[in-house]
Amino acid sequence: MRLRALGALVAVSTALLAGCSSADSSTEGTASGSTNSAAAAALTAAYQGVTGTPPTVATKPKSGVNLWVVSCGQQVPSCATPVAAVQEAAKALGWESKMCDGQLNPGGWGNCIRQAASAKADIIIPVGIDCVSVQAPMQEAVAAGSKIIGGGGADCDAAGGQKLMASERLQLDKVSIKDYWKLNGKLQAQWLIGRTGGSAKVLLLTFTDPLWGPWITEGFKEELATCSGCSIATTLEISNNDMAGNAMAQKFSTALLQNTAVNAISIPVGGWMQAGLSQSIQSSGRATQLSVSSGFGDASTMDLIRTAGFAFGALGYASAWGAYGSVDTAIRVLNGETPQVQGDGFQMVDKDHNLPASGDYEGGVDFKAAYRKLWGLG
Repeated sequence: MRLRALGALVAVSTALLAGCSSADSSTEGTASGSTNSAAAAALTAAYQGVTGTPPTVATKPKSGVNLWVVSCGQQVPSCATPVAAVQEAAKALGWESKMCDGQLNPGGWGNCIRQAASAKADIIIPVGIDCVSVQAPMQEAVAAGSKIIGGGGADCDAAGGQKLMASERLQLDKVSIKDYWKLNGKLQAQWLIGRTGGSAKVLLLTFTDPLWGPWITEGFKEELATCSGCSIATTLEISNNDMAGNAMAQKFSTALLQNTAVNAISIPVGGWMQAGLSQSIQSSGRATQLSVSSGFGDASTMDLIRTAGFAFGALGYASAWGAYGSVDTAIRVLNGETPQVQGDGFQMVDKDHNLPASGDYEGGVDFKAAYRKLWGLG
């Protein structure tokens, strides 16, 4: 996951928007809440999003592989869902797999990686975990012979350190990990610009612990700055400790009550909505006046879109697709082959656009069948 400048992001995003299809690119009615053409265009771009396709180059999995998947925290659906998908893919390959719950803290993540190395894991996939948070345990695992494959987090070289992962998961063509996460924030900002007709006054939540949390915020701020009538009313920093200690909902509720001019809210992780944020919005007395965006979540986030008593748009991301992509990357690394771009992109979803009839968002692609074919499983 390599760093890129904003100009590269804009150029690549534009090219991908032109060349890639999405699950539902219909834009009928997308100007809901918009009062000018620029805001309407931003909303259309948010619904279109950026999505690729699974690889087309076949690969043959090795047998007898011992895989460990380290969860960022099983209590959070956005960690638990891709972990389950990694294990599902490993089972299809006949690989032995073991899950270790890092429990939302770097100490737990590091202990899991050390356990995997002690168990002589061939492959370790840390889900949602950046190398810089667990650099020493990763160094020990690599020295012990384990190969570390990215599960959505950044390698240490993304922060100027030593590259320790055998490969990050390559998600979109020619889009670095930083630009990928910035695109997450950009699409949220576009949706809020459109929903508010170019007049968003935003309560912006920033996830401080992972590298990608501030990257989402950076992408959001850069895109919101293109809207002359928009501004950030206040920024609220959230850490893993806030979630583990159940302080997040109270901090959020206080910020919302203190900033009465806010008409828009940006939340980096959709799974946080079920951790008290949705309830805080509902009980604020201002729910019908708010447009709320979030990053990716899980099936519960899609269910909230269907039932929320406020305007809610979430980033549609097929996390199981990404998990299968990490396993595909592991296969190729073990074979000494070039890792492939996995295509797991995203687009904004609300009750009128891109929302699946039921269940979780899967991107409109039968990626499981595609990977089984790639791996020679029929």
